[in-house]
Amino acid sequence: MDQWYVLKTRPGREEAAAALVRRAVHPGLWEECRVLRKIKVFRSGGALHFLEDVMFPGYVLVRTPSPKALEKELKRAGDFPQFPSVTPVEPADLTFLKGVCGETLERPMGVTRLILDGDNRIIRADGILNRYLDRIVKLNLHRRFALVETALFNRIQPVLFGVTLEQDP
Repeated sequence: MDQWYVLKTRPGREEAAAALVRRAVHPGLWEECRVLRKIKVFRSGGALHFLEDVMFPGYVLVRTPSPKALEKELKRAGDFPQFPSVTPVEPADLTFLKGVCGETLERPMGVTRLILDGDNRIIRADGILNRYLDRIVKLNLHRRFALVETALFNRIQPVLFGVTLEQDP
């Protein structure tokens, strides 16, 4: 099985970077190219809205058997939205990413439904956040997110998880 690698780009240019890989790199040099996505929750006028957004701004993941050749071809293309360094995804990082985005990293990270007690402490979490309750550093019930800090990409990475509440429609 080929290894996953991270390509760093400017935040907001992830789709352009992924499109460049798909267009300018020989198909034999890469298997899959992903911009990881998440579902964001927000309230407006009392209604909940669910939008898909980039999970890690500035990161594109590529599965390749030939990282050096991929890097060389990206440099030759010259259009990559930042210097194209190809960094391997560590096994622990890949486990986390597959846990929240599925085995092929295609699925957006979903939303977790929370059941709270009278003091707004979590009693139960139905969804992906359940595995990371002990890592929550901020819970914003009004804006419907939980901020989790986890070791990822060789540093402590903040990850926003969308949440809904038991009483939400």
